[in-house]
Amino acid sequence: MRQSFANLLAAPFVGGALFFLYLAWKNSDYAPYMIPFVLVAALVWAFAPQINWWWYSRNPPALPTGLRAMLERFSKFYLRLNEADKKRFRDRTALFMLGTEWTPMGWPDEAVPPDVQFALAVQAVTLTFHKPVFLFEKFEKVVVYPLPFPSPEHDVPHASELYREDGCLLFSAEQLMAAFVQPGAMYNIGLHEYAKAFVLTWPHEAWPDLRAGEIWEKLEAASRMPKEHIESVVGLPIEDPLPVAIHHYFTFPDTFRALLPEKATALDRVFGG
Repeated sequence: MRQSFANLLAAPFVGGALFFLYLAWKNSDYAPYMIPFVLVAALVWAFAPQINWWWYSRNPPALPTGLRAMLERFSKFYLRLNEADKKRFRDRTALFMLGTEWTPMGWPDEAVPPDVQFALAVQAVTLTFHKPVFLFEKFEKVVVYPLPFPSPEHDVPHASELYREDGCLLFSAEQLMAAFVQPGAMYNIGLHEYAKAFVLTWPHEAWPDLRAGEIWEKLEAASRMPKEHIESVVGLPIEDPLPVAIHHYFTFPDTFRALLPEKATALDRVFGG
């Protein structure tokens, strides 16, 4: 996004250390003057994540123009917000991208592309928008592959996974971006996995009872997405209908509310809808 604030803060102390190093090269009496500059620069670098977060949480970086255009085109949740809340959503999305530990796997540049980070941040911020804490502190590690992947837990290629023991989310960028740019046409694995993370983070919310035998039929009717489609996108069997219901609540709000009004009301209380 922008140059690290911690780096900017450290720059004068690095410059001072180099200046006295130059003087000490000519006269060793100047050598002790380097020490405070070196110590301060080292402290800034050691606490760079905390310093950066302190600064950017008070001065959120603006989303790049291209990412903001994607938000306005592909996020129905964002488009329903008023102007003040839209800015809050953009700020939280930018901060979420900064506050997440992104781990690329199999990318040629050894970095998770910004649009992929953004697509995941949008799903997470959508879920936590009405919460005072919008980061998933127990799930800050996000591993992103270009394509479906096997994992130690599941040896078959799949598109997404939540690994609770390590507080880690794993995604295939191919399925993620296909759903993001076609909202409602393909199941969104980003929203699915972050819904699971949300439930684990706030387990004591008054979650709706989804044990009725016809729940999968009603979820399909609300979304026109059969369970088989969802499983084919994720690449793994889906047993718990709650993340799917949360996905449909945000992605198909009108039909979900029409067909599952009591469940929608319960989710309104959870998500502030």
